[in-house]
Amino acid sequence: MLTAGRVRAVAVGAIALVTAAACTPPAPPSSNTDGSVPQAAPLSAHGMTQEGSQVWTADFLGSQLVRFDPNTGVISERHPLGQDVCNPDDVVVVPGGDLVATCPTQGVIMRVHRGGTSSLLAFVGTGVNPIALDPSGTSVLVGFTYGLDHRLLRVPLDGSPVQTVASGLPALAGFGFGPDGLLYAPTGGTEGALHAGGVGRINVATGAFTQLPLSFPGEPGKVGFDLAIGADVASDGTVFVAQSLNAAVYSMNPTTGVATSIGAAFANVGDNLVVLSGGRVIVSGFSGGGATVFTSSGGGYTASLRLIGI
Repeated sequence: MLTAGRVRAVAVGAIALVTAAACTPPAPPSSNTDGSVPQAAPLSAHGMTQEGSQVWTADFLGSQLVRFDPNTGVISERHPLGQDVCNPDDVVVVPGGDLVATCPTQGVIMRVHRGGTSSLLAFVGTGVNPIALDPSGTSVLVGFTYGLDHRLLRVPLDGSPVQTVASGLPALAGFGFGPDGLLYAPTGGTEGALHAGGVGRINVATGAFTQLPLSFPGEPGKVGFDLAIGADVASDGTVFVAQSLNAAVYSMNPTTGVATSIGAAFANVGDNLVVLSGGRVIVSGFSGGGATVFTSSGGGYTASLRLIGI
C-alpha cells in the first residue's frame, strides 16, 4: 500500500524514465536449489499470492518479489527489480510460472520471468495497485487505489491492448475472485480510514459493480472498516477482509454483509491478505518483513507471527 501523498509526490520524470528502464534485466534471481538464497528480511510485505505450498509477497520498499514458506518464513526465491524499474505492491503467478506485478509509483505492470529477466507488460498510470489473475488465465485484472483514476482494466498476457472493464468505480484495494467468478474488492480508499471502508463486488464480464451491505454485530457503533486494504475469498465463499488501521482480519458473509473479526494482526498497519488452500489466512504488514498467520482452531482462529527471512 502507498500513501496518497507518496503517489502524488512522484516526479513526472519518473514516468518517462520507466519506459526505458523497465526492459533492463534485473540481477539474476536467487535459487534455493543449493540452499544459497539470502535470508535477509524484506523491507516490507505488501500484496501476496500462493504458489503451491509457498507464498509470494511484493516488497515495495525493497523493490523485489520474495517467495517464502508460510510455515517457517524461510525465503526460497527472490527477484530484485530495481528502484527505477518497479516498486511492486501486488503480485500474481500466471500460467507457465511467470510473475506479474503492479508498480504504483511507476504506473507500470511488469512481467518477471523466472529465468532472471523482466519485461514491461503495460503502462497504465500511477496508482495502479490490486491485481488478480483472470479465471481464463489469459490476462490479469488491475485496479487503482489512489488518485482520480478509478478504473478496472484487463491486461492481456500476450501483449494485446489493455481493455477497460469498468470505470467510475470507488477506489479499490487488494482484491480476489470468489468461487462464483465475481471479483471482491475493498473500497473506500484513504477516506476509508475514517471508519468508512467497505467491500464491493464486480462482474468482470459486464463491468457491473455492487456495493455490499455491511454490519458488525459484535462491535456496536462500528459502521465500516478502518481502511479496508485487502480481500480474498475462501472456497466456501466466505470473504476475508484485511483492515489496515487497527490491523485485523474479518470474515464476512457476502450475502448478509455480517462481518466478524477473527483476530488482530501483529502489525501497526496491515497491508494485504491471502487465503491459503488449506484455509489459513495470512495478512501482511506494511513495513518490516513479517506477516500474521490465522489458523482455524476450535471454532475460531489463533494468530501467530511469521517473520520472513531473518
